[in-house]
Amino acid sequence: MFWVCLRKTILISSISLFAWNYGTFTTFASIANDKIVIKLKLDETKASINGKPVLLGMSPHLVNNTTMVPLRFVTEALGAEVLWDGNTQSVQLKVASQHIFMKIGSVSAKVNDTSISLEQPPIIENDITLVPIRFIAENFHQSVSFDDQTHEINIMNVPVVSTIPENLTPAAERLEKPTIDNLTNETIIRIPQFADHSKYVFRAAYADGVVMTTDGKNNLYFLGESSPQSFNIEKMTLSKGNELQTELLLFFSKKDFSFNYVDAQGLSRSFLYFEFIPSSLYYDRNSDKIFVMGSDVSQEMTVFYQVYPSVKMIAYDRSSDLKSKYDFIQPSDDGQTYYISNSFKGIIYTAHEGEALSTHTYINGIRTHHLASLMDKGHLYLLDQDNKTIQLVTPGVGASIVATLNVGDILSTISHEGNFYLMGGNQFYRVDVNGKLEEYAKLDKAVYHKGVYNFKTHNYDPTPTPYGDFPPSQPGMIEILDRYEPKRIVPGLAQQRFIIDPKGNIIIYDDLYRILRKINLFKE
Repeated sequence: MFWVCLRKTILISSISLFAWNYGTFTTFASIANDKIVIKLKLDETKASINGKPVLLGMSPHLVNNTTMVPLRFVTEALGAEVLWDGNTQSVQLKVASQHIFMKIGSVSAKVNDTSISLEQPPIIENDITLVPIRFIAENFHQSVSFDDQTHEINIMNVPVVSTIPENLTPAAERLEKPTIDNLTNETIIRIPQFADHSKYVFRAAYADGVVMTTDGKNNLYFLGESSPQSFNIEKMTLSKGNELQTELLLFFSKKDFSFNYVDAQGLSRSFLYFEFIPSSLYYDRNSDKIFVMGSDVSQEMTVFYQVYPSVKMIAYDRSSDLKSKYDFIQPSDDGQTYYISNSFKGIIYTAHEGEALSTHTYINGIRTHHLASLMDKGHLYLLDQDNKTIQLVTPGVGASIVATLNVGDILSTISHEGNFYLMGGNQFYRVDVNGKLEEYAKLDKAVYHKGVYNFKTHNYDPTPTPYGDFPPSQPGMIEILDRYEPKRIVPGLAQQRFIIDPKGNIIIYDDLYRILRKINLFKE
């Protein structure tokens, strides 16, 4: 039963600062590179390594709802080198190329010089040092399971397999040069977007241009409107054999969007569905849910809703200062907690379903960030494209800079499949949560296909020219024709204007030409 209780984080640890029978571990340390199975049980000192019984100096037990286990027993059983510094109250662990550094009472640790935030800091009980097991196991390439019924803990070291499994899907083969397809054209299909409503007093609450997201399954979702105060979400499927079109997924004119709340004076109020103006869309891959952020007409309240597969209010803010179209809603791994950003104030809120925003954490950087969020192994990471940093957020504690990116101007940032993707000029980058940066796509030598790609026929339909077939020599007509046979990409400045499809290709909305385009990076 693998990690049944999400809140019951199993932790390992223990370095005895006094007498131990180190000879007990000699046999096991010599087989650190072979398969090792360690069995422990809560509140029992009896353990086993590969079936051989071992007696622990302290039984595994709960501390602040976290299971603590003797560290020296586990690390020496795995052949780890353990160094204790009594002056700094710190411990270093080493297995092959992996180095772990921790300090008693500190949530900050390091793995190979990369700063990591611990859920539970190392502590000392009866002269035995205790540290987190998930942290140790993951960074020493172990698997850890906990049986909620028997309270047994199993730690397993699986040797590296040098052969490639037969059922392993081969990596997609890269194209020598990216190719770019036009997927839409205004005369064939218009991409839903917000029109110019500057004459309305509540215009600032609207999103600008196209707002889209994807579920990673060839489905795109767009915010749309049929009138200044009538909004919807439209769905488009990009798959072979289908005619490209948009379909209505949801109208916001539903009573499901109404809810009651308590204002700052303690009075009961009602938020009514026709007051809501959406501005941003978000998709969460782990829960397969779509969320939307928006404000009321008077911009006194910001509301976050889940809109798919069902409609319900997630959180709201009465402070009237959370309006940024660059803010996000990020569900945690437990599905009950949500992280919501206030870019202007440099705040990350911790929200619970149906509640007002209150608990928050300050983040480093400058105001009016463009932030992208990513959950990795239960930790929240942010990429701030303005100051080009990746930060690890510890709710209620603070944020620490994990990496600073050495790149030029970043125009837009998204997260996808455990990585951040950056758009800067005519190239894209991919970066992991530790700041490892790689060039993902460079468009200076891309091949631009003429016409509009037809998903049903797999051919390229001629690009329509609604203004007539003007001769290219006529003054001013070259620009008009170029609009319908674009030979370059001019990306917009807004967040989430590009996405990654299931095969790793890039789908981008080109603001200048007002068309959806696909940047093909891999062979079919």
